[in-house]
Amino acid sequence: MRTNYRVNSGVRFRMLSKDQLRELYWGVLHVLEYTGLEVHHDEARDVLKKAGAWVDGLRVRIPSYLVRRSLKMAPRSFTIFARDGNPRHDIHIGPGRAHFGPGPTCPNFADIETLERRPYVKADVPQVAKIVDALPNIDFCESLGTVSDVHHDLGALYEFAGMFPNTSKPIVAWSYDRHDSAGIHEIAVAEAGGQEAFERRPNYVHYCEPLSPLVSTYEALEKLLFAAKHRIPLIFTPCPIAGGTAPVTAAGIITMAAAESWMGLTVAQAIQPGLPYIMGGVLSVMDMSAMILAYGAPELSLMMAGITELAHYAGLPLWQTGGCTDSKTFDAQAMIEGSMSVFFSALSGGDLTHDVGYTESGMTGSVFQLAAMDEAIGYSRRITRGIEVNEDTLAVDAIHNVGPNGHYLREPHTRRHFKSEFWLPNLHDRRNFEEWDMMGRTTMKGRTVAWVREILATHQPSAIKSETEKVIQKVLEAGEDRVKDQ
Repeated sequence: MRTNYRVNSGVRFRMLSKDQLRELYWGVLHVLEYTGLEVHHDEARDVLKKAGAWVDGLRVRIPSYLVRRSLKMAPRSFTIFARDGNPRHDIHIGPGRAHFGPGPTCPNFADIETLERRPYVKADVPQVAKIVDALPNIDFCESLGTVSDVHHDLGALYEFAGMFPNTSKPIVAWSYDRHDSAGIHEIAVAEAGGQEAFERRPNYVHYCEPLSPLVSTYEALEKLLFAAKHRIPLIFTPCPIAGGTAPVTAAGIITMAAAESWMGLTVAQAIQPGLPYIMGGVLSVMDMSAMILAYGAPELSLMMAGITELAHYAGLPLWQTGGCTDSKTFDAQAMIEGSMSVFFSALSGGDLTHDVGYTESGMTGSVFQLAAMDEAIGYSRRITRGIEVNEDTLAVDAIHNVGPNGHYLREPHTRRHFKSEFWLPNLHDRRNFEEWDMMGRTTMKGRTVAWVREILATHQPSAIKSETEKVIQKVLEAGEDRVKDQ
């Protein structure tokens, strides 16, 4: 028996030293205590004041002891469950695990038939969800768009109502206000079997976004308060732009983004101690020539890796970003930028990596980019799984059996291990030239488009309960009635 044998269970990189992380950590606490943030919500300010923060009008300064106490309350590990009870689709948040999914709110969509850019509509939602449900390396669902053909205030509600029946994978939901937050939660609770059952096995996460620099808006905090009071796992994620709404340096934007997110953490833990809380931060640079948030920039991966390490140092999971591109179409640029950021997310262990499938700097959602990135995620996961070294994998006996000048095709050791040792692609082509020529000389783009269309033609997600279908209809009708006179 081996003793003192160290096992590295996977490949991860460390970019920041403990000293650097300590500097970032104390820098965040300093900003919260001495600079503070504007908090545009009366109840949230009251919660913070009662907890021990200093409130001066809209400005709130949070003493470091209060933030550190909140960090200790929030769990590092928890589970988001598949709505149909399939354990293969549960997401176990914890150290060393990276999960991937699309993003929300793109105003445009790459049409599945024409591949042309057009406004995102209600009919796109179930198609995105069905594709997410089928892709083997996509772990959670978002809509890849903002519905444009319903009343503006009901877009998020229609998105959730369209996603929920078409994927059993956990959903990350966003909302405009407490009204659609309540409607979304009513649907999820109906399927879970009641509020208590939902609390034991939550099937979605609620997403809120404050405003950089250092502003927590009324809308963001209204949604945070709703989630905390109803024990809904919560993401609170700013989207600062280096050189625009945040300091230009990587360390500066990480410090500010963490301060913005930890303010939300402090509110949430004061209301609901132990609430599952995912620290946010979508960090990239302002391209000074194009004046856009660059989604394909190497700095995005660098900054996201940095804030991931800070989150884990502080004991929180992180809302990561990857699989996205600045390209306007599904081309080589899209695949290079998306694959690089996916690989960095996997290497840094981003707990929930979103925006997979974003193109055009977040302006257009593409299920083709999503499907291609599913392949890149599988590729990355094989690398980050690492190399297992034990008596069996050393293959000393197999090497002895084959000896010099033999082959391993008939070896039991080969048959026992090749399916788990080798990554098997869905889209990459490894045939020789003659076979590839005979099969029509397909490209990666062509194979991806064909796979997406095959999924939509053949895949059947698990059904929701009939009672949940009725709740969805009721919630949508109530929403229509609410906005009728607006």
